Amino acid sequence: MVVQRPWIVSESSQICPDVERAAQFARLTKIINLSAVNLVDEFARRGPWITQFVINGIASGGDYQVVDDRRVQQFFERFPDVRTILELGSLEGGHTFTLARHEGVERVLAIEGRPANIDKAKFIGSLLGVSNAQFRQANLEQLQLASLGYFDAIFCCGLLYHLPEPWKLISQTPLVAPSLFVWTVYANENEATIEIDGLRGREYIEGGLNEPLSGLSSKSIWLTLPSLIELLSRSGYDNVEVLEKSQNPNGPAVTLAASLS
Repeated sequence: MVVQRPWIVSESSQICPDVERAAQFARLTKIINLSAVNLVDEFARRGPWITQFVINGIASGGDYQVVDDRRVQQFFERFPDVRTILELGSLEGGHTFTLARHEGVERVLAIEGRPANIDKAKFIGSLLGVSNAQFRQANLEQLQLASLGYFDAIFCCGLLYHLPEPWKLISQTPLVAPSLFVWTVYANENEATIEIDGLRGREYIEGGLNEPLSGLSSKSIWLTLPSLIELLSRSGYDNVEVLEKSQNPNGPAVTLAASLS
């Protein structure tokens, strides 16, 4: 039995009795010039990358390995029965595909602010043959979440501390899902120099649009941990749980799970 690599085209790979392989082939032809396919070149053309993806046993892309990220595991441990997921801030799709391939998940809608990241994610999705993950480019500082529909849970990992007004986003999340998973960096109490509507935090200078791990605005606000918990409670979440505290290169970080009763 001959197994074709997804980026190598032969005559036999174009005549495929299996419907799913045929669908994957069709998706791939929309993205890559199959007459001169080269996986290394395709990754390089879309680079630089943050996330590392393993395609047919070959590691490509960046250095960040999603397979070692326990936050997805924590998400499903806390919300084991989710079928539809809204992901806020999907970067290149690393978490997205892990979420989408989990047993029982029917749909993941991933929102990302940078068009280049959307292109990368769709490219990876075609190589992996993942059909239940959708990507949409939008500025989450301005987007009305209710326009996206309703979901079982929200996965928000690494976004909140890049927003200039994080309370505007969190105030909308209960409108679109009863469960929320958040990982974010936060400000220490002794660093808090601002207070807005009773929420304490500090200002942070972002790296700009050309820095892929920065927010879309020039500045962001990192809330303190008590203010984060207060914000979730104010927004309507009856159950707020601190799953884990950790230290990130940017500062202290926390994993939170919140749900409506």
